Amino acid sequence: MSRAKFLLAVLSALLLASGADAFAAGRIDMIRKRGEIVVGVKVDYPPFGMLDQAGVPIGFEHDLAADLARRLGVRLRKVAVTGANRLQELDEGRVDIVIATTGDTAERRKIATMVEPSYYSSGVTLMTRPEISFARWSDLRGQQVCATQGSYFNRTMSERHLLTLQMYGNGRDAKLAVRDKRCVGWLFDNTAIVGDLHSAEWRDYRASLAPQLITPWSIAVTASENGGGLDRFIGDSVAAWHREGFLIGLEQKWGLSPSRFLTDASQRWNARDAGGQFICRRDAGGQWPVACRNPIFVTSSEVSGLRKIGLYVKERSGINLTFIYDDYERSQFLQGALTTLALTLSCVLGSLAVGIAFAVIADAEIAVASRAVQLGALIGRMTPPLLQIYVLFFGIGSVAAALWDVRLSPFAVVVACLSYATGSSVMNVMMNAAEARRKELAGFRLRPATVPAVMVLTSAAVSAALVNVSKATMMASAISVPDLLSVSTSIIAEHGEVGVVMNTLMLLFLILSFSVIRLFRLAGRKGAQWVSARY
Repeated sequence: MSRAKFLLAVLSALLLASGADAFAAGRIDMIRKRGEIVVGVKVDYPPFGMLDQAGVPIGFEHDLAADLARRLGVRLRKVAVTGANRLQELDEGRVDIVIATTGDTAERRKIATMVEPSYYSSGVTLMTRPEISFARWSDLRGQQVCATQGSYFNRTMSERHLLTLQMYGNGRDAKLAVRDKRCVGWLFDNTAIVGDLHSAEWRDYRASLAPQLITPWSIAVTASENGGGLDRFIGDSVAAWHREGFLIGLEQKWGLSPSRFLTDASQRWNARDAGGQFICRRDAGGQWPVACRNPIFVTSSEVSGLRKIGLYVKERSGINLTFIYDDYERSQFLQGALTTLALTLSCVLGSLAVGIAFAVIADAEIAVASRAVQLGALIGRMTPPLLQIYVLFFGIGSVAAALWDVRLSPFAVVVACLSYATGSSVMNVMMNAAEARRKELAGFRLRPATVPAVMVLTSAAVSAALVNVSKATMMASAISVPDLLSVSTSIIAEHGEVGVVMNTLMLLFLILSFSVIRLFRLAGRKGAQWVSARY
């Protein structure tokens, strides 16, 4: 008897499993047959999901649910869900799909199908009082910033931007602390802050900083529906939303600030190949091209070349070399390297030119000119180069822009200031050498013909000054010259990886400094041989 019960139980389980598979495989057919799609949405997250004054659920995501129902030709029934139960409601079959500010993460992909492409994204930003405005995240260093306990981004943002966090048990207390001036702002999800800025209490507050740690939002269906009809239907619908501008229209309708995510997605999904077809279209197997998918979930087996190598290293070691395998960041990194190299060469040559010219004029004993050059060189040596850059770019540059509509080139400003500062030091070294030379040779003066001999005598000191100016080129990032430091900072802000990026930057500058030293030594030896042969 027990054996018969066992066989009956096994048979029942097999039938249930078979029925479940059929249910999953035919979910979209069942929805059409039922004439109704059941969507899990939020009602506590304005403007994405909320209740109007009459208690009717409305919002950005409610409009998405309505459009999916329209495209399917069925009725819409909405079920209110929360961040805690949304995927549970989906797994237990009480809803067909979930559109509820659900970030597409590796953990969630283990329990549900996160449909690609994503329809929106969120990140971390700062809500500040009306009188406070920050232009860059770096402006927050050393400031007291309010945060909510348990937020996944607290540690990452604190380490990446050197923030000093004050922890509060909930968002309400953190916002009150901002209001009471106990901190400069509240660190939280930008979409939640947008909802607060729509309320009467916080309407005058600001969120001016660009969101960090961007996470795309996706519509979720059951794990068993991965690659199925409903998955494909929703994916195609979201792609159409991007192409038609539907999502950007909803963003405007619900008073959201323009999102770079939607702008980039619109361009990507509307791009066409030489044949006039959309580049982002499904292949024979129903998959989107790698370039059109969420890059976080692309694996080394799906790509080739440098990207394959970079992703393989990341998968095996956790080291994320985006500036090597990502096309955009590699281009930016190489451009930064070329800019740094151009800065170095320009500053080295400029410093030599300024130093030699100043020394020749100063040693010529021309009454006014010599004294003016000596005074100018003294100012150049005694004034910090960064201060010179700020005075020229922001001070004199602002006046020139206001009076004559002239915009100073940041690159030229850096080269001019560093060449002036270092050239002043080179002049001082050459003047000391000339003075020593006069003790041996009466009447010796620095002239274009005698400069090579003096340069040989001062090669060690001049080389040291020029090596220093090659390292000082990193100051260029202070006025937005896209050098290696500036690009590296951007990569860190986007992906973290502080150790990897900074160690790479240090290695590159060591190579650059070593190369400069080797070139100077070679030039010194060649110069000494030329001077000895001529004199």
